[in-house]
Amino acid sequence: MSVSISETVERTVRIVHYENTNFMGRLHGGDMLQFLTDIGFIAASRIARGTALLAYLDDVAFKKPVDLGDIITLEAEVDYVSNSSMEVTMRALRDGDVVVEATGAYVRVDEFMRPTPVGVKILPKDPEEEKKVVEAKARRERRLAKIVDRKEKRFDVEDPTRGIRNRLETTTLVTPELTYDGWIMSAGKLLKLMDDQGGATVLRFLGYRGRGNGSAVTVAVNGFSFYSPVKVGDVIHIYSGLAYVGNKSADVLLKVIKEDLRAGTREHVATAIFSYVRIGEDGSTTRMPPFEPQGEAEKKLYEEAVRRRASLGLLHTKPT
Repeated sequence: MSVSISETVERTVRIVHYENTNFMGRLHGGDMLQFLTDIGFIAASRIARGTALLAYLDDVAFKKPVDLGDIITLEAEVDYVSNSSMEVTMRALRDGDVVVEATGAYVRVDEFMRPTPVGVKILPKDPEEEKKVVEAKARRERRLAKIVDRKEKRFDVEDPTRGIRNRLETTTLVTPELTYDGWIMSAGKLLKLMDDQGGATVLRFLGYRGRGNGSAVTVAVNGFSFYSPVKVGDVIHIYSGLAYVGNKSADVLLKVIKEDLRAGTREHVATAIFSYVRIGEDGSTTRMPPFEPQGEAEKKLYEEAVRRRASLGLLHTKPT
């Protein structure tokens, strides 16, 4: 069976409610990530005619803020299918302008959460769709080169934030409201938990004491990779540590480990870098406090962050 990209498009409209925003009325980054990955899940699952789980989320940049009361359109399309995986593009638009765009890979799984063939191919209908297919294939190849050690990473349950001064650790029991179907944990719900914790890590570094001294907002997510699915009854441990501080922004490393209490086993679920910008009461960006990495663990994370930012073109004479 073959379909064009346009035939895979899923679209929905959301109004930004109070519970989706911070005290300044801006949409939380974690809520936006959940919106995007949920519409991506629908598009991928519809083409797969079964459950499709998020396996990788490419670098996400938040282009424009979204405010309380805004009406946003969420779209997702499948650009390429390769056996059990699908390349999906997700975007959020306000008044026709793209405010966030992301790409990722979803994998069709069976009832035992094992990858299984999709059985559908993308057949582009015009040159524009052919270009999208080529770009999707290239993304997939670049990603595969990055995750050659995926199987080994699944059993890497070490805490990479140990020894860091600015860190947090949380433990959460996965209950049905955190899932897609009462069984498998929603990727969007997990991303929101991670974003909230990453933001809290930055706010503690800033000495946040509630309204009156500004806040921090999500501006990017880099290299989010899933290694193991999470189900109801699992306990997830989220470790977060401040990895980098620039002029107005900061990076937080987050790693998620799941624990099966009955079997007594642990597995690596996901790792990503979340970036935040400090903002003042008026909503404008403002300077971060000075930060000097100390100790072996902090220096290692900081050096890795500098290399990552340099590869993304995010380093300037004065880091931001």
